[in-house]
Amino acid sequence: MGSPNVLDAERSPDAGDDAALPAGPAVRSAVRPDASVIIPVKNSQRTILATVDALLAQDYPALIEVIVVGDVGDQTWQALADVADPRLVIIEHEETPNKREPAIKRDVGLQKARGQVLALADSDIIMDPDWLSRSVDLLAEQDVSMVCGGMRAVEPTFWSRFVDGNVVAAKTPRVTRSYLVTAANFGKRGHKPPITANAVMDRNVYDDCPMDDNWGFGYEDYEWFWRVASAGHRVWYAAGLTGSHHHRQNFRALASEYRFSANGCVHFIRAFPDSPLARKRRRQAMLLPLGAIIGVAGAATVIATGQGMISLVAAPLLAAGLVGREVIRARKVEGVGYAVAGVALGTLFVCTLGWRLARTSRVTRARYHGRHS
Repeated sequence: MGSPNVLDAERSPDAGDDAALPAGPAVRSAVRPDASVIIPVKNSQRTILATVDALLAQDYPALIEVIVVGDVGDQTWQALADVADPRLVIIEHEETPNKREPAIKRDVGLQKARGQVLALADSDIIMDPDWLSRSVDLLAEQDVSMVCGGMRAVEPTFWSRFVDGNVVAAKTPRVTRSYLVTAANFGKRGHKPPITANAVMDRNVYDDCPMDDNWGFGYEDYEWFWRVASAGHRVWYAAGLTGSHHHRQNFRALASEYRFSANGCVHFIRAFPDSPLARKRRRQAMLLPLGAIIGVAGAATVIATGQGMISLVAAPLLAAGLVGREVIRARKVEGVGYAVAGVALGTLFVCTLGWRLARTSRVTRARYHGRHS
C-alpha cells in the first residue's frame, strides 16, 4: 500500500495560510524532515572516507546522521578514525558466516535510524552535494514514496568507461529517462529495477517493507525493490540523480560480480516466479543457450554439406554488427573491447544462471513467502 508524502506529513500544524500554498521550492525548503543515511561496509577503507565526507557535506539542513554498519573490527573503521562530525554513527555488527551481508547491515542501520526520511548509499559511491535535497524535493514533486538514481564512474579508465557505456550484457543502472517503477514494469525492457546504492524514501516504506535479513544470495536490491513495488509504493527512478561510483577495475572482478549476480537471480526466480524480471531472466537462461546451440549446429550442418562459405561470411558479419554497435555507442575504437568483454560476461551470467536453475531442484518460494506473509 502506498504511503502519504513525507513532506505533507511533516508540515507544521501552525503554518497557517502557508500550508495551503502550492508545493513550490520556497515551501519545501521551509520545513525539512529529518534524514538519516545508511551505508553497509566490509573492508571498505579505500573508498569510505570520500563517501562519508560527501554525505556529511550535503546541503540538506536536516541531515541528522550518517550510519555506517560493518563487522566488528572491520578495517573500514581505521579510515574513519579522524572524522569528528557527531552525525557520523558507527555500528559494529557480528559477521554472518556464508552470507552476503549488505541487506543484513542495511536493515540493522535502518532499525537504528531516527530520520523520517531514510536514504541508502553504498560504501564506494560519492554523492553530489545536493543529492539529498534534490531527492527530497522529488518526493514532493512526483508525489512518490521513494526516489532512486543511477551511478557514473569516478575513475576515467577503460573498465569504468566499459561499465558506464557497454551495450551487451549491461549491468550498471543508467537512467536516461525518468519513470515510475511498478510491479507491472519491474525489469521489463527499458525499465531496469533500482539499486540500494542510491535511494531515498519515506520511513513508511521501510516500516511496510523491511529488508529481509535472511536474504544473503545476491540480487538483494531487486528482492527488496520488488516487494516495495508489489506493495503499491510509488517509486520514482530519476534521470540525472547519479552518484560517482568506484566501478570494478578488471575483468576478473567483474566476472565474480556477474557470477554472484546469477546466483542471486536463481533465488529471485524461485521466490518470485511471476515477476516480470524473473520471467525475463528465465527466458534468457533457456533461449540464449538454445539459440547458441542451434547456431553452432546450423553452421556445422552447412559446413558438412559443403557450403562452408556461408558460415565464413555470416559469422564475421554478425561479429562486425556486434562490434560496430559498441563502437558507435562509445564513439571510440575501444568499443571493440567492450564487445568482447560484454559477450564474455553475458555468456558467463547466462550459463551460470541456466546451470544453477537446472541444478536447483528444491523450490524456495514457499519457505521464502512464509517469512513475508
